[in-house]
Formats: sequence, structure tokens, C-alpha cells
Amino acid sequence: MNQNLKHISLVVKDYDEAIEFYIGKLNFELIEDTKLSEKKRWVLIKPKGMSEFSLLLAKAADEPQNSRIGNQTGGRVFLFLNTDNFDRDYNNLITQKVTIVREPTLEDYGKVAVFADLYGNLWDLIEPKVNKQSLCYSTVILKVKDSKNINLTAKELLKLQAKTKDEIGNISFDIQQSREDPMDFVIWECFDNGKSFKEHLESKHLKKFLSLNFVELERGIVAEKLT
Repeated sequence: MNQNLKHISLVVKDYDEAIEFYIGKLNFELIEDTKLSEKKRWVLIKPKGMSEFSLLLAKAADEPQNSRIGNQTGGRVFLFLNTDNFDRDYNNLITQKVTIVREPTLEDYGKVAVFADLYGNLWDLIEPKVNKQSLCYSTVILKVKDSKNINLTAKELLKLQAKTKDEIGNISFDIQQSREDPMDFVIWECFDNGKSFKEHLESKHLKKFLSLNFVELERGIVAEKLT
């Protein structure tokens, strides 16, 4: 059996004001906005990342549905938003003047804060705690084969960086161009475990970058954190 949770309905007062909040303030992605009738639309949004899960923004159609706006769980936290960088996303909430219901705390499972969306639904913002003993590090030095492709290589590496940071299990991906030899690029990566790193090596975006044949591997080291 292969099942997965695809969508959850979030009852809203108005499609456009909800889109403006989630896309404009929380930096979610608008996946689909299809008109179904004069009053009804199929609107899907999701956090940025690799998850296939999305929220269906469902405009309340009658009084019973209107009464559920902002309180679909009787006052409990409704949705849980995991992040790879708590401070970045929490600071964004502050900048966007999103209501903070509970200030950040450190729990056994990670760093967490509670915020309310525009209707009052409660969300947990969570950066899960990583088992430091299982971290997998990679340092790679890549040499550009042809000096004419240095700028192209830099652009493609930035694309690879963005895709890699969206991978489940990636903690960091940093790139530096050598001062001594501009044809050398150094990449530092960190994954939460060896399995995640192995999946990265098999990823379509990494294979696509390598297929460009712009670079050759000058040196590479994979290591785990010493305990």
C-alpha cells in the first residue's frame, strides 16, 4: 500500500486576501488558482521546499463554515511548519508584523514558536533538532575545464545550490570561488545523515549540473562529525 496526505482544506474569508497573506508574508508558493464557478476557486498553496503536501484555500460558503474561519481546531495549534532556519523565518514573521502567540523556546524536539495567521489559526514554527552525531559533511574542489565557462559555471552552481537547499536532509550548501585561481570553486555541504547525502548524489539537479561537463573534480572529502 502506498498512501500519502495530499491536501488539507483551510477555511478562509476571501481567496485573494488569504493568498496575499500566505504568499506575501509567509513566502509560500501559489501552486494553482483555477476558477470553478462565479464564487468558487481551486486555490492551492504550499511552503517552499520539496514536500508534495499543499493547503487548499476553501472560501466559506455559508454561516456554519464562516463560524469555523480561524478556529478549525477549537483553539489548539492547527498546522506545523518545519523550517531549516528558524531565525530567518521567525525574523520574517516579526518584519511582516505577523502575530506571535508564543515566543521562541528550546524543546527536546527543536526550536519552536507559535504564531497566528490572518484569521487567527495557530501555527507552530519548528526547526527540528538535528542529531549532531549523524551529520555528514562534504568538501569538494571543482576546476572549470575551459576559462570561457567560468561565469556560466558560477550561474549553474547557484542553481544547484538553490535546488540542493530544498532537499530533505540538507543543512547547508556553501560555494566560494578561489582568489588564487578563479577556475577553482570550493563547495561545502552538510546533510543530516549519510542516507540524505547519498540521495543528493542521485538527485536529478546534481546529475543535470554534471552533464554540462563544465568542471572536473580536483578533490573531494566526505566526513562525519567526530564525537
